[in-house]
Amino acid sequence: MQDVATNTGAENSPAPVSFSARTVTVFVRHSANCKDKERGGEWRKCRCPKALLVYEGQGSGKNRRVSAKTRSWEQAEKRAQEIRDSWDPEKQELKRLRAQKEQQQVRLEEAVALFLADQITRLGDNGTVRNSRSLLGHLDPETRTVTRAGRLFKWVEKYNSDKPADQRINYIADITPKHLTEWRASWRFASDTTGAQRWTRVKEFFNFCERQGWVSDNPARKLKDISVAKGNRTAIFTEEQYRRVLNAISLYAPENVPEVTRQAWQQRLRVFTELLRWSGMAPVDAVLYHPGLIDAGGVLTYRRKKTGELAIVPLPHHVRLLLRNIPLERDSIGPEMPFRSKASNLFSDTHKWEHRYDVLFKLAGITEVKTDHRIRKPHPYMFRDTFAVWYLTHGAKLHTVSRMLGHAKTVTTEKAYLPWVREMQEHHIDDARKAQQAIAQLVNNRDDVVDIPGSEVRTAVV
Repeated sequence: MQDVATNTGAENSPAPVSFSARTVTVFVRHSANCKDKERGGEWRKCRCPKALLVYEGQGSGKNRRVSAKTRSWEQAEKRAQEIRDSWDPEKQELKRLRAQKEQQQVRLEEAVALFLADQITRLGDNGTVRNSRSLLGHLDPETRTVTRAGRLFKWVEKYNSDKPADQRINYIADITPKHLTEWRASWRFASDTTGAQRWTRVKEFFNFCERQGWVSDNPARKLKDISVAKGNRTAIFTEEQYRRVLNAISLYAPENVPEVTRQAWQQRLRVFTELLRWSGMAPVDAVLYHPGLIDAGGVLTYRRKKTGELAIVPLPHHVRLLLRNIPLERDSIGPEMPFRSKASNLFSDTHKWEHRYDVLFKLAGITEVKTDHRIRKPHPYMFRDTFAVWYLTHGAKLHTVSRMLGHAKTVTTEKAYLPWVREMQEHHIDDARKAQQAIAQLVNNRDDVVDIPGSEVRTAVV
């Protein structure tokens, strides 16, 4: 700190006195033209420079005046408090420990960026990662700064706006169960399943942070899961709706596309539609289709983009014939990747096909698909659900359908298609009861049986 030379207004500073302890006093150094200079050094409302009178007590100190380097009385008081704190050994130790702790802590932006990077490494930049970005935020992988706020960073920004610096959320370890409760209560999703799925993603994020050692106690573990109402949520196309989709392909004549693309348009759309319907592939997996995925026996084997799990599907004969001759668009990569474009990434290609189905569904007159809980807009992913339900209701075993869908566990298949699994079980029970009629006839025709009094049942004598 530099001593401040005496200038106009110095005579208005508080008179030096003897103190038994160290003190710091704020005073104003009025300028020559200040209209309030007669009010003295303790006048707070003028904009003249503020200074500090520092007294080092216990006989060894001296009075000195130093600039507070501000014209604000409030800021000068903060500077005075900093000097007082510097004399307090306990506060200095707390400051040192706080600084050490901050050096060891991970900022929220860095934690989210590394979580997203880990997801991309494991899963690829797929729909799961896009959901995580929407929920948490979009971050630059190099600078680890927020480029577009997701739900988490929007909420944190609003939360921090009216909080003092020491109560703001800056580090991942700052987030408490109370914060998560308030943030989750602000969510507004179209369905409870979406909220439950997003909460699962939050738990994955904090589990990741806990494994990294950034949080000592996972705050998400203290909250209960979001409850989901029972009932069928899977939306499928009926046979009639699927027929209408196929018929609508001939009506789809796009404008403003190259002639080569226009000539191939309807046949490409038919092949892609039949592939989705009879392979159970998600749209992103169908976009990645190449002939090498099908063996000589017509069995499609691929790894799902979302999970990396292996899916094995015997394709119907008519689909195999369609896949042998797929016309290309002008910007197609080639026969080796017939549904990919040269200048687009996978996300753009998938979105392009989804947009085409928006038009196709309108041409087919399909504007909504009903479930037990709500009405949903048609989406090409529903071909995958239609595939699964068709096989379940036509006698395929649950394990078989699970393998064709690329589910790691049959319980995933059972949860997704529970109503149809129950329908299949009821068919099995009915079949078993029909078979039991032969058992009753067999027992009634035997000689070593006796009647049970009061009952129509007969049993064998042991």
